[in-house]
Amino acid sequence: MAQLGNFKIPEITLDKCLDVSNVINKQKDRSIGRIAFSDLLEMSHRGGQFSKLINSCKIWGIIDGRELYSLTQLGINVLNPLNSNYLIDTKRELILNVPFYSTLYLNYPNISHRETTLLQTIEEITGVDRFISLKFENIIRKTISEINPIIQTVDSQVREGNDQISRNFNKSSDKVNITASGINVDFPFNDEGINGAIALLNSLKISNRIN
Repeated sequence: MAQLGNFKIPEITLDKCLDVSNVINKQKDRSIGRIAFSDLLEMSHRGGQFSKLINSCKIWGIIDGRELYSLTQLGINVLNPLNSNYLIDTKRELILNVPFYSTLYLNYPNISHRETTLLQTIEEITGVDRFISLKFENIIRKTISEINPIIQTVDSQVREGNDQISRNFNKSSDKVNITASGINVDFPFNDEGINGAIALLNSLKISNRIN
C-alpha cells in the first residue's frame, strides 16, 4: 500500500479501477469473492499486483470488503450513471474523497502533472522526504493527468466575455452534446467521449479568456 505520511494514495488510476470494478457491477448482487474476482481478472489472488489493485479500488472508495468485495454506494452510482453530467459529478466526488487529492486540489487548484515543483508540493502536503516522494512521483503524475479534466470541468454554463458555453445532455444518455458559438458537437456517452467533451469545454474556456 502506498503511504505518504498520514496519506494513503491509490497506486492504480481511477479509470483502471473503475474498469476493473465493473466486473463486480455485473454480478447479480454486485459482490464477489476474492478468488472468483481474481480468476475473472486472470490474476493470482495471492499476488502483489492483485492486492495493489484491490487497495487502490478501496482508497478511491469504489469497493469495500475483505474476502467478499462489494461496491460502495458511490461505486454503484459512478458505474451506473443516470446521465453524462451525473457521471462527471460522481467521478469528481470519488477523487475528492481521497484525502491526499482533496488536500492537493484545495491548496493547488491549478496543479499540473507537468509541474516541475510537484515533488516539493507532495513533500509539503505529506511531510515525507525526497526518497519517498520520488518513489511515488510517476503514479501521482499519471493520476493527476487523468483526473485534472474532471476536477477542472467548467460548470454547465460558463460566460466568458459576451460568449456562453453550454453543455447539453441527451435525455437518452447515449451522447453528450457541446454547443457554443459556431460549435455543435456530439460525443458518445462513454469514458472516451466524456473525456473528449471535457477537453473541448476546457479548450473553449481557455480560448475565450485569450480573446
